[in-house]
Amino acid sequence: MHVRIHPSAVVSPLAVIHSNVEIGPFCTVEAGAVLGQGCRLAARVTVKTGATLGRDVAVGEGSVIGGLGQHIAPPPTPGRAVVGERSVLRENVTVHRAMSEGGETRIGSDCLLMVGAHVAHDCVVDNRVILTNNVLLGGHVHVGERAVIGGAAAVHQHCRVGRLAMVAGCARVVQDVPPFVLTDGDMALIVGLNKIGLRRAGLSDAEIAEIKQAYRVIYRQGLLFNDMVAALEQQFVAGPAAEFAAFFRTGRRGFIQERRSPPRTAPVLRIHPAVDEPEADANRSLRHAG
Repeated sequence: MHVRIHPSAVVSPLAVIHSNVEIGPFCTVEAGAVLGQGCRLAARVTVKTGATLGRDVAVGEGSVIGGLGQHIAPPPTPGRAVVGERSVLRENVTVHRAMSEGGETRIGSDCLLMVGAHVAHDCVVDNRVILTNNVLLGGHVHVGERAVIGGAAAVHQHCRVGRLAMVAGCARVVQDVPPFVLTDGDMALIVGLNKIGLRRAGLSDAEIAEIKQAYRVIYRQGLLFNDMVAALEQQFVAGPAAEFAAFFRTGRRGFIQERRSPPRTAPVLRIHPAVDEPEADANRSLRHAG
């Protein structure tokens, strides 16, 4: 077994270290931690008890994987933190263990967590997710496969971000984000479909067309919520568009709304250029003279 451990690293003999692992300077690997084959830890990485890194995971400088959940009464026996194969966690990423002994905070395979991203206790981050710099996930958040969350966005605990959704930077997500949509920043209101993401994920033109039809049912027909979900279930029984109904049926926090532009028939206020005082006085004099 070929393992390279820097002399300044502190690695417990009770940690499980697989082959071809590289552990950089000033790292700490605690008892019970598991590093899968081919893992690479840069300088000052801490992998704590209860954390498992899958095969070929790369962790950047200063990251801490498996810390206790930030809670006023942390449990005596917390759960695990698991990172899937080939995921990349850049500098100063933090991932916390689940709060319950049998629980699990899970990051899927092929994910990219950029600098300063935080994944709180009991989160589930599915495969191929991108969390941009300084993204904050509260406890029990679920992020669907191939979703992208922009820089400095914060997701409130227990919220869900659907598959292939894209949340803009600096957004405050306090309700569920449906799959396939694109949101703005600030209040994370929906501004349309994540068309580029859909095509990059390999969805066919027919599948994207059905998703557009479902989007119109949700946001353009003015249906009551239960009627809208029933219409989705009746019209879209298979394929990606069918995921909308299942997502809405299982929501608990409510759902973010669409941001609509003002109607084109709205009155327009026209501002005329100001008239110089001497010219205005001259005009008044002419009117009186006439």
